[in-house]
Amino acid sequence: MKFSENEFRDFLFCYHKENLSSIIIGKREPVAWEEDGFPPIHFLMQHMAEKRINEILDSLECLILTAKELRLEKGNDSTTRIDLFGNSEIAGLTIIELKKSRQTERQSFTELLAYSNHFCSIFSGLNENSITSILIAPMETRIVRDSYVQELLINKKKTLALIPKEEDGKIILEVYYPDKSYYQWFENNMFEDRSMSTVAISFPELKGWIDTDSISKDREIPYHSKEALNTISNTIAHKLESSGVHSLVYSSQKWGELADIFPYPNTVFIVAVNPFASFRSSIHDDDEIHGESENGRIESLQSVYNQLCDDEKTFWIESMEYTFGDYLTNIVKEEFKLCFLNNNCPEVKPEFTFPLWNGIKKSPIESVCNHNLDVFLTGLIREIYLEYVRYVYAEKEDPIFYGDDLPSYSYNMFRDFLPIWEIVNGIGLFEF
Repeated sequence: MKFSENEFRDFLFCYHKENLSSIIIGKREPVAWEEDGFPPIHFLMQHMAEKRINEILDSLECLILTAKELRLEKGNDSTTRIDLFGNSEIAGLTIIELKKSRQTERQSFTELLAYSNHFCSIFSGLNENSITSILIAPMETRIVRDSYVQELLINKKKTLALIPKEEDGKIILEVYYPDKSYYQWFENNMFEDRSMSTVAISFPELKGWIDTDSISKDREIPYHSKEALNTISNTIAHKLESSGVHSLVYSSQKWGELADIFPYPNTVFIVAVNPFASFRSSIHDDDEIHGESENGRIESLQSVYNQLCDDEKTFWIESMEYTFGDYLTNIVKEEFKLCFLNNNCPEVKPEFTFPLWNGIKKSPIESVCNHNLDVFLTGLIREIYLEYVRYVYAEKEDPIFYGDDLPSYSYNMFRDFLPIWEIVNGIGLFEF
């Protein structure tokens, strides 16, 4: 482009102050699955991301640019400037950063995310996810493309990337859609049994509060027990969601006589994606990192590893895996403790164990001989599951996995144990 960055900024502000969307091209419908059967996880993730991109594009229809080179001042810190600033009834506060060169687009994307944080600090209660962040840049740097997918899909930010171009003497902004290989990478690295860290919290029967089915003639778990256990699971799941953990949480209670045999008949299972799972990458004696992952990821890890202090190298990856497990356990412990603050009632002393997720699924005692209650999903696991729900209700004539047993209304599938258990199995969310 023959324009400098300043001239480009001024051009957008002067001539497209109220119609920026008029020079945006390349919007397309999200990818659609046209084969038999249910689409794989990476396809669902691509569909979700592209749908989110299009929603942001639609929100720009009523965007009005209200300032250029907006100065941000905070205390004694140095002043920074936002290239373009705007607002709309749909997009909300909108921040735009312009970079014509690939050399500066990485720094620009980092600054763009920092600007959102600044506005959250001056508008109490504002969340970063409520701010629309737009990067106008060549999108030629791998780390910027990686970061964009991370912010859009995993961190759920309202972020958009547009590529500036000049055609026939006119300035246009082309929508950037990440390549499908990014979503395959997420699927390969996240949704596999060996990626899951599990915390099981078991505790005794609490007479009058959380009773076993022994007090019921039909051997059904009492309603008040079910409500209590579901509330505990839901409380833990809410905390995990706010902490950015992708997880599956549910409570179970041993059947009949088994409840009398086991001292802790009640269990809450927390199953979460461990981003540092060592099966994907491990350090060998030759100081080389190997693993079941893409070469690009292994090379990036190797580069970081090579720069570590020698005394920190040996158990670097393993220590991060265990640290995440400790982090997960601490969250769970605190939320469980919060559920059992008491007033003149016996103290609940739980037992914490850390079973393998694959073992839980295959154990008849753990997966079958129980009253398995509602399942609460968080993060990307929840979003992928909801994509399935949307899909299966759109294909009513031949619903996969369900046939004639599909519930009349979808809300019956949001928390019920059996459909979730069948679906995460059927779509390969984890390896059953």
